[in-house]
Amino acid sequence: MQKGLIAGYWEWDMKGDSPFDNPELMSRLGYEKSVLQSYPLWCGKISDYDLKSFQEQIKLHIDSHAEVPFAQELCFLYQHNKPQYFLFTGRIIKWSKNNKPLMMLGSYVDTTDQHETEKELEKVRGFLNKTNQAALIGGWEIEMDTQQVTWTNGIRRLFGLPDDFAPQKDNFIGFFKEGDREQLKPAFELAISEGTPYDLVLKIINTSGEEVWTRTVGQPEFENGKCIRVYGTFQDITRQKLDEEKVIMKRKQLEAFISAAPAALAMLDRSYNYIAASKIWMASYNIDVAAIIGKNHLDVFHEISDEWKEYMRRCVLGESFKKEEDPFIRRDGKQEWLRWEIKPWYEDPGKVGGILLFTDLITERKKVKEDLIKAKEEAEVALQAKSRFLSVMSHEIRTPMNAVIGFSNLLLENPRPDQEEYLKLLKFSADNLMIIINDILSLSKIDEGMVNLEVVEFNLKELLENIRSINKQVITEKNIGLKLYYDKKLPLTIKGDTVRFGQIMTNLVNNAIKFTHSGEVSMFAKLVDEGKESVNVCFEVKDTGIGIPEEKQDYVFEIFTQASSETTRKFGGIGLGLAICKRLVEMMGGNIKIRSKPGEGSTFYFTLKFKKGEVVNDEAVINRINGSNEYKSSETLKGLRVLLTEDNAINVLVVKRYLQQWGVECDVAENGQIAVQAIWAKEYDLILMDLQMPIMDGYEASRQIRAMGGSKYASIPIIAITASLIEDIKQSILASGMNSWISKPFNPSELYDIVKKYSRATIS
Repeated sequence: MQKGLIAGYWEWDMKGDSPFDNPELMSRLGYEKSVLQSYPLWCGKISDYDLKSFQEQIKLHIDSHAEVPFAQELCFLYQHNKPQYFLFTGRIIKWSKNNKPLMMLGSYVDTTDQHETEKELEKVRGFLNKTNQAALIGGWEIEMDTQQVTWTNGIRRLFGLPDDFAPQKDNFIGFFKEGDREQLKPAFELAISEGTPYDLVLKIINTSGEEVWTRTVGQPEFENGKCIRVYGTFQDITRQKLDEEKVIMKRKQLEAFISAAPAALAMLDRSYNYIAASKIWMASYNIDVAAIIGKNHLDVFHEISDEWKEYMRRCVLGESFKKEEDPFIRRDGKQEWLRWEIKPWYEDPGKVGGILLFTDLITERKKVKEDLIKAKEEAEVALQAKSRFLSVMSHEIRTPMNAVIGFSNLLLENPRPDQEEYLKLLKFSADNLMIIINDILSLSKIDEGMVNLEVVEFNLKELLENIRSINKQVITEKNIGLKLYYDKKLPLTIKGDTVRFGQIMTNLVNNAIKFTHSGEVSMFAKLVDEGKESVNVCFEVKDTGIGIPEEKQDYVFEIFTQASSETTRKFGGIGLGLAICKRLVEMMGGNIKIRSKPGEGSTFYFTLKFKKGEVVNDEAVINRINGSNEYKSSETLKGLRVLLTEDNAINVLVVKRYLQQWGVECDVAENGQIAVQAIWAKEYDLILMDLQMPIMDGYEASRQIRAMGGSKYASIPIIAITASLIEDIKQSILASGMNSWISKPFNPSELYDIVKKYSRATIS
């Protein structure tokens, strides 16, 4: 053997039955020579499949006396069971006298690499067959000289033919549908004449009569300028074509919807070219539909921003975007406002076909919105101005009225006989004037939505008893009764807006007293039903007064309305009390109604829902009710030291006179700054603080007093005296450190009660 070649020579001593004698061959097979000492051992390393053929070939060579040449490829098992292939050729070169073979000589070639290559090729062929079968692909070839047609089984399956079907050129083209056949013939002729390949989508009719969409590919092969063969593929694309038709149908439906949509809609492909657009889109942008279909959106709208281009790029990737308000500059420089949305449309699940654009020109709506905002802001400014006006008017009216009513009360405590009647008329007129002023201010605030309901815990029976006590003097003078019928099943305390509820009941009771000359006025509080956390209570105010005709009953709740002009002349008033009651009851979730007959009296009734409050001791409530809102001028607050901070000399005179009657030691500070200095210099038990004063107002003075440090300044009671509307300033009063307030004009009993309540002195 020549070294370096995978080949060599061998010899076989057939007489001695020695195996092939070649060290190189033994080494290549991975064996020592001693392992293969005999012919049977040698044969044992040949594969079973090749051994029989080997033995037959050797026998044939011997029997023919070497006339039939020996040539055999054998597969040997390598030492590690790895197969190795060799091609053996040889000849018997020596015979005995009786024609027995003695010596055989030959050569071998290692063909293992060729076998491995062939195995890989077989594997590739198998893979291609499987993939072609999965892809519904078949191959074909036509030899031009012999007109021999070769098909793979993939084509036979495509046409519905058995695997042994022998194709011919004529039946090859006969499977195509007639119209499609006319496309294939010239393409095939052009391929063999000019070498032009073709790739067509055509229909065939298989043996079952079914139409099958195919992709037909043909590639000519030339040699010396002559076409020697044409080969190609068929692929069943029926499912793909059906899917495409579905996509086309879906797309046409979407196009039709877009075109007829009652909104500005446009449909673009993945490259931003127009597919469809609605009439409103065209009208909105003054575009002709024929002028944009197929054109690029970026060419139609040159002014599109980089931000919008980025939206479109990301939309093709599957994202969606929208904006409720977006400015847009037209080509003519005019600014428009848009509401828009951009989202992808899909050909198949997960496959974006393009972009859907929705825009809505909202320029007019934007303008209306801005006008509304401006109008709202102007209305709020006007409302604030009105609120300030009401507050100022309240202060400016109540301040002098405080003096009128205050001096009337003082004079009535010890009147001269010839002046008593005049003083009573003066006080009556002043009280009625305050009722009118309060009603006008209350109604204005309700109508402007400036009233917010509060929820505080209060004793319902105590509140109603207070209303009865306040009116004790007037009912005594008119010689009529005022009774309270209180349902014992009602909880002792409830939660609600005690101020507004008290205003409702006070107005109804005052109204009933005014129109009743004899008999009585009655208040009723009845439990309607009770839940775990709340109660529904029906309230009635009944009188035995003049009554209201049925045809007038719907009008008495309107502002500036009374039953008749005669009623106005005879009883006074401007018709606001019941209007205020109606609005407040409705704000609290109720509905006020009336039962009345002329000459028999009237009943006003309504039902309200309250949350339950904390249950308190019955005896404590009774004692508080019995002692409420009553004071006797003979009772003193002797020893109490009060600092009155007030800049109005008349109000100082009124308040100081009352305090002196009750034994109170009273000093006066004309403004907040003087009050702060006075607190440093002297001990006081209570401060009465006016709010609107020069140099330093009551709010700042209270803050400075609380900031002085020490328990004395932190705990001294500070009571605001104000002529402003309490609901406007209550939070400011409390925030500045004051404990409570009293409104001008006030009754002596109100001043007495609040001074007594917050006093730290011992009342003798």
